[in-house]
Amino acid sequence: MSTMTTNARTLRGPSRVLLRVHRRTLWASGAVAVAAVVGMVAVALLADRVAADFAGTGCTLGSSVQTCFQPARDYSDQMLDLDRLLTYVGLALIALPAVIGAFVAGPMVAREWESNTAKLSWTQSSAPSAWLTARLAVPAALVVCGITALSAVLTWSRDRLGDPYPIFWHEVSVFGASGTVPAAGALMSLAIGALAGLTLRRTVPAMAAGLFVSGLVTVVLGMLRDSLWPAMRDTFTHGDNYVWPDQAAIIEWGWETKGGDALPADICTDSALDREVCLSEHGVTHGYLDYHPASHYWPLQLVETGILLALAALAVFAAFRVLRRLHG
Repeated sequence: MSTMTTNARTLRGPSRVLLRVHRRTLWASGAVAVAAVVGMVAVALLADRVAADFAGTGCTLGSSVQTCFQPARDYSDQMLDLDRLLTYVGLALIALPAVIGAFVAGPMVAREWESNTAKLSWTQSSAPSAWLTARLAVPAALVVCGITALSAVLTWSRDRLGDPYPIFWHEVSVFGASGTVPAAGALMSLAIGALAGLTLRRTVPAMAAGLFVSGLVTVVLGMLRDSLWPAMRDTFTHGDNYVWPDQAAIIEWGWETKGGDALPADICTDSALDREVCLSEHGVTHGYLDYHPASHYWPLQLVETGILLALAALAVFAAFRVLRRLHG
């Protein structure tokens, strides 16, 4: 217990200094987060109002009555605009961790090296390890809480839109901005930012490196996401009225021949022959569909989260090693 108390006291000073030095940035970030939450709630409430107004006309989107054409079009256009707003918020939430990492790399770590503030604090009150721990722990606590709240409100707001633009879990702006991935991405970016700041020790290059590496990891994981969990495969024959799984993330589909060769799905699209004759001439026996069902949402989320946390742990370990080398 005494060791834990000593560690807490050791971190108290650097944490207070960190919060005081960057208080304006923290207040500004908090104001932006609150504004984003208010905006998303407003979008959800506006969607409810638009839906209620359209329902009050007695029309539906599938109505064939001529007097319903314009109300249906207005309703669809308004809901599309609201859906786009939430899509932009989702994309911004995906990019947010990289921006946070750049801030940690530059103003929070590298700038203190350029101004010798870090070395001065080591000689007065805080040890180098406590100095770095504060620059990792304090932002981590604030950012994880904030980004989790933003993600939760975004998910709630999207659920309120629903019809006529349903939300698909596998869309980039949905998957990357929901679940556990945003918080894990923020921790990864924080660790990479600290490592970049300690390694380069110059504000602008450190910010650029933190932003680039964090963004690169986000893009690469997005490209590899379909392979993070085993996909399912359905087979079907031409003309058997196969129905694709609802809410499925389609990876690939096509045709297979008697010899087991895979052919592209559009192999007979432009053929002058009948499609069935064309498939027969190519020796096609059945079609196949590789996909992730909706039940794969959490397995994919947790695997990606694990990768991000592992990268964060490696970056933190490397940052402390660099700090030890610099401090001697």
